[in-house]
Amino acid sequence: MKLWEVLRKPAFTVTPDMLLRRVKALFRRTGERVAPVVDGDGRVHGYVTWVEAILPTSRKSAATVKDAMREHPILYEDVELEEAYRRMLGHGVWAAPVVKSPEEPILRGVVTFRDMLKVLIDAGYAPVAESVGEVMTTERLDDMIIEPGERVTRVWARIVKMGLPGVVVVRGAEEKVPIGLVTAKNFVDTDRWLFRRESETGLAAPAKVRRIMTRGVLAATVDTPVEYVAKAMVENDLTMLPVVDKDGKVVGVVTQADVLRAYIEGRKPGRAPVPLRGVPVPVAAEEKIRYATRETVLVQRLVAKPAVAETIGPTAGEVAVAELPAVRVLDTVEHARKEMLRRKTNYLLVVDEEGKVIGVVSKWSMLKAIGLKGPLWRRRLNDRLFIEYVMETDLPQVRASEPLENAALALVSKGAEVAVVVDDEGRTVGYITKDQLVKAYVETQRGRALVENVMTPGRMGVVHPHHTLYHAVNKMRTFYLDALAVYDGSRVRGVVSANRLPFVAYEDSARGPRSRRLIWVRKLVRGAARFGRYVKVSPLLALDAMVPLRVHVSPRDDVVKAVELMEKYRVDGVPVVGEDGLLLGIVCKNDIVRELARTAKRRAEVAERLARPRVRGGE
Repeated sequence: MKLWEVLRKPAFTVTPDMLLRRVKALFRRTGERVAPVVDGDGRVHGYVTWVEAILPTSRKSAATVKDAMREHPILYEDVELEEAYRRMLGHGVWAAPVVKSPEEPILRGVVTFRDMLKVLIDAGYAPVAESVGEVMTTERLDDMIIEPGERVTRVWARIVKMGLPGVVVVRGAEEKVPIGLVTAKNFVDTDRWLFRRESETGLAAPAKVRRIMTRGVLAATVDTPVEYVAKAMVENDLTMLPVVDKDGKVVGVVTQADVLRAYIEGRKPGRAPVPLRGVPVPVAAEEKIRYATRETVLVQRLVAKPAVAETIGPTAGEVAVAELPAVRVLDTVEHARKEMLRRKTNYLLVVDEEGKVIGVVSKWSMLKAIGLKGPLWRRRLNDRLFIEYVMETDLPQVRASEPLENAALALVSKGAEVAVVVDDEGRTVGYITKDQLVKAYVETQRGRALVENVMTPGRMGVVHPHHTLYHAVNKMRTFYLDALAVYDGSRVRGVVSANRLPFVAYEDSARGPRSRRLIWVRKLVRGAARFGRYVKVSPLLALDAMVPLRVHVSPRDDVVKAVELMEKYRVDGVPVVGEDGLLLGIVCKNDIVRELARTAKRRAEVAERLARPRVRGGE
């Protein structure tokens, strides 16, 4: 495989005189890993990575790109992928620019280890070394472990000076259980660590590691399949993962370079084959809310569970309804909301003037439109806007004979709540909704799945009462959630539920859009008795739209119990609280749909793995 098949266009390029502080800001904004240094003719003179971008430790640093840029290696587009990997590994870099040739150093693109992994996975390559234990890094392990109370300068020095990919934060010196990670990305994403080494005003007290570390990490074991780790790294842009033993203690790390080696070269010298077993497991963070890993919607699995049956029972055609309530395309959004209340439904078909179905309006599509068009408090929902403003037209289709899990996969892939069910000739025979999928799941899976198997971890599924409603809506849209737990740091206050949000009174008939008035009081002069105050008008908060809820479920409860509570209190999600009273996350209806979709996706992956030939090295 040639490098031109792997490279991609960089998010941005830089010039030699650009400040490194500016480059770090661009890295933070775009998520890019490498920035080529080019002149006006497009010729590459070098490049900077995350490591060079975090060299300045002061907000007033005058360091420029030319002071820190790398000149080697610069890769060529006709080089083999394996050769590019070895060159990058030899120079200790994980990203590099790609030019046309040594004679014509014209920028063609950039390539990173993550890009290489993604191409190998998409092309169907199987790793030569199958388990993490065959390729994990155990050398210099003591340098890669640190405690949360250590100064952040120690981590900075290990990444910048020693060239380590990152460090694993453990609970303590005697209890080496991982609770977080620190990589160069953590330094790029925040300025809270700056210790002003080059500042004329002197050194600041360095921050502690716990201030910038990523909490709630994903851990692997020595018998974890490399394929699982590769997919997690690609989809979540993870640089490294800790490897733990049966007691949960760190015994090594696995990096993107290690995983690439598993695909290209195989086991490290002297390593014996390790039988495969298990999948990556999440490690809870050490704080009041236990955050779990931020997996993507289709591969997230918090706790392993027994294999599911071939199908959960009914097909899409057996669950589908023949018709749904409808509105016309020229009706207003306000009319659609009233129809949902009158018909007691979450979904409305949209028909044109000739009676042909052209789309669907759901409470979820209303929320997505709100999140895309702007903050709720700046808009009047009662304006005479037509249905086409919020309706979904790209509806997924599923055949009536397909398993119900395939319908769930179609909904998750499109981010929709309604799928069209068609017969073998493509004619519409009905519609299947999210609520019908949840109902079928409950009827067939009682006692077969626990809350911990499907729940959403805390970081994604929790908001503070004083978060804006706009923030909550965008969070739900981003993570495909239909409910969020409202948590103030000591107790669960309630839930923000998608099925209730479109009907929250965002406006007052006399005063217009609702808002909050916050009064701030401060002293005008230090040591004096005089006080001044000012009033700030803020948007509506999660507290204003939440449904007060005093009930919760345990991670060991049956998912059916959670659904029954949702139905009883007419919400789309229920908080999950552990035995020690700490909030672990939320379980919502979309989680159940995702679980059905994951089942379909896993079956497809197994079938594809059995059908494809094994490819080794450069073959």
